[in-house]
Amino acid sequence: MFVIEKMKTALSTGALVIVSFLYVLVNFCNAQEPDPAANTPESGMVPDNFVWMGVRQPSHVLIADKEKRTLTVWSHIQDMAVFVGAFPMDIGKNNGDKFIAGDARTPEGIYFFQDKLEGDQINFDEYGRRAFTLDYPNFFDSLAGKTGHGIWLHAVPETVSLKRGSRGCVVVRNEIIDKLTPMISLKNTPLLILNKVNYVKPEKLQESSKSVISWLEGWRSSWESKNIESYMAYYNNKFKAMKMGKDKWRNYKSGLNQKYSYIKVGVRDPLIISRNNELVLRFIQEYESDGLKDTGEKTLYVKKDSSNQYEIITEYWRSLNHDLLAKKQIGE
Repeated sequence: MFVIEKMKTALSTGALVIVSFLYVLVNFCNAQEPDPAANTPESGMVPDNFVWMGVRQPSHVLIADKEKRTLTVWSHIQDMAVFVGAFPMDIGKNNGDKFIAGDARTPEGIYFFQDKLEGDQINFDEYGRRAFTLDYPNFFDSLAGKTGHGIWLHAVPETVSLKRGSRGCVVVRNEIIDKLTPMISLKNTPLLILNKVNYVKPEKLQESSKSVISWLEGWRSSWESKNIESYMAYYNNKFKAMKMGKDKWRNYKSGLNQKYSYIKVGVRDPLIISRNNELVLRFIQEYESDGLKDTGEKTLYVKKDSSNQYEIITEYWRSLNHDLLAKKQIGE
């Protein structure tokens, strides 16, 4: 009996040694596999998905090109996008846009970084030195019935291949997450995830943005003039904000129009981000009436319908104190 127990112990120990050896071997092989090559855009070309109109936050925009497995970073001089760098990345194990929880696909859309996780907050072997959470599912995703959560931009150590495929996250090396960290402002910096990035001449991008700027001015003017019919025409029938649908929003705004003798609305320094028929517009909003005066950041989530008309499906506003407003004005 004693001999049998010793044999069982020896076999268990041997199996453990074999498993450990295989784990080390797999990691060694992964470490030897070269990372995908980052695809650098042609000189003088810019993505056709965003445009700055003025000097403001965010100082950078990140774009993940799933087809090229490349993460690019863009800054700006006035309203012109400037290429900063391109880095190799990993994405979800399965191809295509994310639709349901657990499908191991990387979602495609316009997202904003929410929180930073590092140190004891995360497992180094799985997430590297640092991770940034994203606001997936965003309002567009929820409207489309997409599910899931926990989509991050995070790092991995050298022992992990950048070709293994993630559970849906965008993944880079530790040294790259270190480079990206000072460029990311939480709740402010966008990560645009696309199946494929389309590059155009800057002049074409500026030209195509004029229709959006004109539409935004129409919305502002309708609000300021208290023309409720014209104002509500800018809103989608499925609009929701502040726990109100479109009808309650109309009643709410009509009440304010009657309450105040005048309304002034200023819009400046808009950032326009687009993906297919989805747009996010973020800008400084200056509001004044005979009962209220404030300055804040307004974000509009807009969809373009089949007749190419823009309609707001939700909007968010947050107050900006003096210090935060100053930082946004100088683009820190």
